Amino acid sequence: MNKIKKIYLNNKQFIHYCIISFLCTIILYLVYFIVNYISNNQYILANFFGYLISFTLLFILDQKLFKSKPKDKKILLKQVLIFIFIRAMGFLLESMILIILIEKLKLSNLIAKLISSTIIFIYNYLANKKYVFIKEKSQQSL
Repeated sequence: MNKIKKIYLNNKQFIHYCIISFLCTIILYLVYFIVNYISNNQYILANFFGYLISFTLLFILDQKLFKSKPKDKKILLKQVLIFIFIRAMGFLLESMILIILIEKLKLSNLIAKLISSTIIFIYNYLANKKYVFIKEKSQQSL
């Protein structure tokens, strides 16, 4: 039991990020497939709306997870802008991956979305951890 607890404590941040990301991914997929169905297979439009809704929720939850909401409004604004930039780049990358997988490789919408989401999940985690959710020095001791 101590071994499991040690593994959890060593990977706590990543495990929490995965749980929150999983919930946001469910929302992303629901929005994606609903908009895709309504719009008659406009998967880029569906991806945009799914991204917009899920990354807004993700940002709010990630700030709670990483306890990284700065007290200084300038730092918070910078953090929000970097987060938006990283997510916008993720959206563009995922859209390109979807186009390649659906249009060129003729994969189904579901398979293409699963593959692209997995790649972008890793990108988002690494980019957000490095550039966005950085605790202030005064918070690191908490």
